Amino acid sequence: MDDSDSLLEALRSLEVEALTAVRHASDAATLEALRVRYLGRKDGRISAILRSLGSLPPQERPRVGSEANRVRDAVEAAWRERKSLLDRAASAGREELDLSLPGREAWRGAKHPVLQVVDEIWEIFRSLGFTRARGPEVESEWYNFVALNTPLDHPVVDEADTFYLKGGYLLRTHTSPVQVRVLEKYPPPVRIIAPGMVYRRDTPDPTHTPAFMQLEGLVVDEGISFVDFKATLAEFARRFWGPETRVRFRPSFFPFTEPSAEVDVKRVVTKADGSVEETPWLEIMGAGMVDPAVLENVGIDPERYTGFAFGMGPARIAALKFGIKDIRVFFDNDVRLLGQLALP
Repeated sequence: MDDSDSLLEALRSLEVEALTAVRHASDAATLEALRVRYLGRKDGRISAILRSLGSLPPQERPRVGSEANRVRDAVEAAWRERKSLLDRAASAGREELDLSLPGREAWRGAKHPVLQVVDEIWEIFRSLGFTRARGPEVESEWYNFVALNTPLDHPVVDEADTFYLKGGYLLRTHTSPVQVRVLEKYPPPVRIIAPGMVYRRDTPDPTHTPAFMQLEGLVVDEGISFVDFKATLAEFARRFWGPETRVRFRPSFFPFTEPSAEVDVKRVVTKADGSVEETPWLEIMGAGMVDPAVLENVGIDPERYTGFAFGMGPARIAALKFGIKDIRVFFDNDVRLLGQLALP
């Protein structure tokens, strides 16, 4: 038997050995070791036979080389098949992320609809020269009632009943105490907007909640008249609701303003079908000229200074703006509704 016949026999024996070993490999590590042993370029047994072709006579090399290539291809095919089978078995045996499930959309934060309205109102008054002010939510009876020309035996105190704490303190029933605190600290001229939470013993219904946001405004300066009062609030209403909005002032009563008024608006809205209609009159705030007694309580001369004040509930404004009939939905934390009303 010459050298070429010996190599051919060795190749056929190597093929049987390699195919048997590959087909019985039980794991990926064993299979990889077999690949290196039989198919490795540097130390693989088939590669070693191919490198020995140079020792054969030239006429014998094609026959042996062709057989070596066939054996190598057969072993490679068996190795890939076994690897695919082991990979599928490994995937079926462990928990993996199911890529067929739809991806979950990331949560996106947004401002609450009531806070959206507060910020929109604030931007309008800021452009009119107002400054934003804040005050504590726990107040004394002096700031919440007495300093605002409301004696504790006044019927309004009962109507605005609140949550009382020890030591004569209470949760404020309106943001008007901020007026007193600002006037105590800063001399006129004063132009402020004071948004914040207030608390009353109200039974929840479509237009009332025991805790809600209120927004107070105050202007005090020399020469402030009822004309300034009406012009400022009318300008706000038209900027907020639209230039075609009509504004109405109705006589009312508040202990800390005189004269007092309720402010109503009649809006022009465009319906879904493109038609235009005018809404009924809607009350949006209470307001009036600052009572001289309030100025005297903070040491300001009412003969020299005058002013006006107003207050509104942003939740009710938001309900009108978004077409909501029950303001309680703003506090139910239903993200389906709040997400629809959120700014992009």
